[in-house]
Amino acid sequence: MGAGFGWNTDELADHHVPAGKRRTVLREYVEAMRALWTQEEAAYDGEFVSFGPSWAYPKPVQPHIPLVIGAEAGPRTVEWIAANADGWMTTPRTSDIAASAKLLHDAWAAAGRDGAPQIHLLIVAKPSPDDFAGWADAGVTDLIWGVPDADEATVVGYLDKVAGRLP
Repeated sequence: MGAGFGWNTDELADHHVPAGKRRTVLREYVEAMRALWTQEEAAYDGEFVSFGPSWAYPKPVQPHIPLVIGAEAGPRTVEWIAANADGWMTTPRTSDIAASAKLLHDAWAAAGRDGAPQIHLLIVAKPSPDDFAGWADAGVTDLIWGVPDADEATVVGYLDKVAGRLP
C-alpha cells in the first residue's frame, strides 16, 4: 500500500483534513484499516476516524500489508515513517539518496524497529553503475521506472532496454 501526507492545501481542505494534522489523519486511517483487516470484530476511536464494532471481509491473505510513504525525507517525515510505516518512496525531486536513506535508517533505529525500512527509488535519469552501487550501499530495496503509455510492443521494448542497463 502506498500513501503520502499531501501537500496540496486546497485538496486537503476539500477532504476536510487540516493541513497541520495530515500525518495524524493518515496514521488513523492506516490504523483503522489494519484493525479491520486483522481483527474479527474491529472498532476504532480517533480524532478523525471513529467507528464502533464492525466486520470487514474478505481479510487480506497476508497478515501485514506493507505501507510505503512517498514524500520528501525530512526529519518529521522519516520519524513518522519509522513509527508508523514500513518504508519510504522517493519523489522525482529527491537528490541525495544516501543522506535521506541514512536519516531514515537512523530514525528507524531510534524508534527501536527491527530490520530495515524498505526504500523505493523512483528512477528519473539514466543511472550509472556507480549509481547502482551507491543505492545498494544506502539500503535501497526497490527501483521504480516509469513505463510509457503506449502499445504492448513499445512497452516491452522499453522494459528490455531498461533490463539491459541493470548490473
